[in-house]
Amino acid sequence: MPRNADRALRLAPAVFAAVVVAFLPALRFPFLNWDDQPNIVDNALLRFDAPGLTFMLTGSQLGHWQPATWLTLAFDRLLWGGNPLGFHLTNVLLHALGAVLLFFLARRLKLAAGKRAETAAVFAALFWALHPLRVESVAWVTERRDVLCGVLSLGAALAYIRGLDDAAWRRPAFLLTALAMTSKVFAIVLPATWLLLDLRLAGAPRWREKLPYVPLALGVLAFNLAAQSGSGAAVPLADFGVSHRLAQAFYGLAFYPWKTLLPAGLSPLYERSILLEPFPFSVAAAAVLTAALYLALTRKRVDGLAQAALAYAILLLPALGFFKSGRMIAADRWSYLPAIPVALLVAAALGRALDAPAFRAASGCVALALVLLTRRQLPVWSSDEALWRRAVTASPLSAFALERLADAEAAAGKTADAASRLEKARALKRFIADAAARVRPAQ
Repeated sequence: MPRNADRALRLAPAVFAAVVVAFLPALRFPFLNWDDQPNIVDNALLRFDAPGLTFMLTGSQLGHWQPATWLTLAFDRLLWGGNPLGFHLTNVLLHALGAVLLFFLARRLKLAAGKRAETAAVFAALFWALHPLRVESVAWVTERRDVLCGVLSLGAALAYIRGLDDAAWRRPAFLLTALAMTSKVFAIVLPATWLLLDLRLAGAPRWREKLPYVPLALGVLAFNLAAQSGSGAAVPLADFGVSHRLAQAFYGLAFYPWKTLLPAGLSPLYERSILLEPFPFSVAAAAVLTAALYLALTRKRVDGLAQAALAYAILLLPALGFFKSGRMIAADRWSYLPAIPVALLVAAALGRALDAPAFRAASGCVALALVLLTRRQLPVWSSDEALWRRAVTASPLSAFALERLADAEAAAGKTADAASRLEKARALKRFIADAAARVRPAQ
């Protein structure tokens, strides 16, 4: 066995173990009264019989068509019954497996030269997997779709790269891509990122090979749009116009790099408020346009920068609000796939800027800091009350968060606190309605 391959096989288990240890506290968490109840606890169709399989393969819940995800949840139900520990364990193990696959992907992309190459691959995997932005996807059982989609997408990327030289790998790449799409609709953009891999590794895009992916992606999109429409989650254009969708798109493009570099104030809920407009959206638009200009001017001087930025934008496209659903303008979980090219870029930049010993030291320090931040973020998802208390703290202008916190307090027997919280929510709703009337007076 080549020395490099032998070293990779020793490093991969270390990456896996580091991620599992970082997220171990999640195993103690209960199901949450935020989609876990209808999706899992009260979902009697998570079973392997005719009605259950019909639901999991063709049905939807809360606007999501995700057959691959339903099947893994049903398997957990079969193994663990109603014990949340088993569901959380699967989430943690899938996330750790995703980190290992990213490690191997980073090795194939050769982020740095010489002795720094393996360190760069390990750093990319840990920077992505240990970042506190991953906590929502891992610690919330409903977001099984994220961790499953991540494993399948990274597996598809590795198979696709093998398929550039060996046609036998193209069918597994297609199958894994299809499974990723059926675990979470956000994966429909993966074929566009395969074009970027073509440019990076083969020198030119292979357009014809992507044609079979088109009907697949359109079919998955159609199923999910129908699910959103049927559940009432889809927001019509009349209620959320083109200008609002563009504003949300600019905000999303700026939000995730900002939170990646400065992961403070993370919240389960980022809700648009008339009281804040248009300042945050104007700042985000200015930042995105400035970054786009910089990328256009430096695309030939900084190797891989423009490709990584484009991969980030493509992977984030489904979360930018063009197909608007729900009240969220951003979510930590939406960064799960888009953060992968960001992690690769950060690892490549550090690997080229530092010598090998300095890079190893910096990598260790950053990984440790991320573990500490993730351990600090995990308790947010430890109970309904902790979840919504954090949401209220981070989004004090959200009446929805206040109402959900009141529900959690009432369930915990804190009736006086719940009543006070509901009164604050009603007062905030009246205040926001008055502000909206002044901004957009009735015609």
